[in-house]
Amino acid sequence: MARPHLVIARTGAQSLHRCWLNAQQERNWDLYLCPYQEMPGPAAADTTVGEVIPGPKWTGLQQLLQHWQGWKDYDRIWLPDDDLFVAQASLNRMFELSVALDLDLCAPALHESSYYAHFSTMRNRCCTARRTGFVEIMAPCFSAQTLDRLLPTLDLSPSGWGWGLDSLWPKLLDYQKVGVIDATPVLHTRPVGMFRDAELGRTVRAESDAIMETYRCGQVHTTFGTVGADLQTRVQTPQALAATLVDGWRYLWTAHPEVLPWIMEAQRPAPGWQAYPIEGTPSCATI
Repeated sequence: MARPHLVIARTGAQSLHRCWLNAQQERNWDLYLCPYQEMPGPAAADTTVGEVIPGPKWTGLQQLLQHWQGWKDYDRIWLPDDDLFVAQASLNRMFELSVALDLDLCAPALHESSYYAHFSTMRNRCCTARRTGFVEIMAPCFSAQTLDRLLPTLDLSPSGWGWGLDSLWPKLLDYQKVGVIDATPVLHTRPVGMFRDAELGRTVRAESDAIMETYRCGQVHTTFGTVGADLQTRVQTPQALAATLVDGWRYLWTAHPEVLPWIMEAQRPAPGWQAYPIEGTPSCATI
């Protein structure tokens, strides 16, 4: 394992991690599987498989990261769910952009056809990336130093589901160097928020509420700046920033009109903010 970046995937028997690999191409990341159940068949080539650690995603990752220090030798570490479909080349580019944009905490956006819970995690077609206040626990990517700093927060999620941590992490980073990379979307293939029973759901939600109450944080779906193809953060007025976002998420709110008010509210910088311009806003092709 000698590449600059690392993917640690918490995997089960139905994991999609094999689709991430293309033996005919070079990649800039190593793959370490942290299985929660026995994996069928032989491991994919050039892959390290750890011992089975039963339980939810963050239970296994916490144990692995605490007892195996090899991850600290890498620049960036991606911790995805195993139900994401993405090509190897796209992951290469995601890591490259995370470094080029100096993001300490980021995630690839979700492809337009994904199951999703939060509009801000979905691909914005007008952006290469966005500087944001929220990165979902589904697929966070950390600089090694940031992961080391945030690792103790996993103690706040005894259930191992991690809910609430994605509200806490950006606050602990002062909402600096946090972002979503729209140029490298991944497809989320399973419905979100599914629990095996009602009691587990109550436990996970209570855990999340306790984190947000204790640390006085919440989900901040605001985009603070958009990044263009030149990898420069655009200088925009709040109105122009809002217009860019509304246009880039047009596919979302035309299909689900309730999304538009959510975007508007997230971008509302102060009391008295006027309604967002929609008609006549520039198209993605001209931004």
